[in-house]
Amino acid sequence: MLKSALLVSASIVVGAGAVQLLHAAGSPPLYTVGEINVKDQAAYEKDLPAAQKIIKDGGGVYVAGGFGKAKADVGAPTPNRYVIIRYDGGADAYDKVWNGGLKDWTDKHSNIADFRIIRVESVEAK
Repeated sequence: MLKSALLVSASIVVGAGAVQLLHAAGSPPLYTVGEINVKDQAAYEKDLPAAQKIIKDGGGVYVAGGFGKAKADVGAPTPNRYVIIRYDGGADAYDKVWNGGLKDWTDKHSNIADFRIIRVESVEAK
């Protein structure tokens, strides 16, 4: 009887873990586009590694960007820093990063940079 109860409990735990993995694997990637007008580059660069760590620890992957890496072909000029980051875990992964420290980091640094972060859901390649 005890063996059966343990077997059932173990099966539930393994099944729940598999469901979580499948859910994460089934989420399409989410991209964020960061448009950042840095007003004090020295101060910004000093604290940038903390933001990069928050993003990396949350599963964010830098895809493109940096200082002076973007050029506008039409419309208003781009800010001096522009970054694109991919979150393979979708919106849930990004929300954990945003609420897990990135929002606080951007709020803290609003005196040295203006931030605009746009989230974009990926589309299925056809």
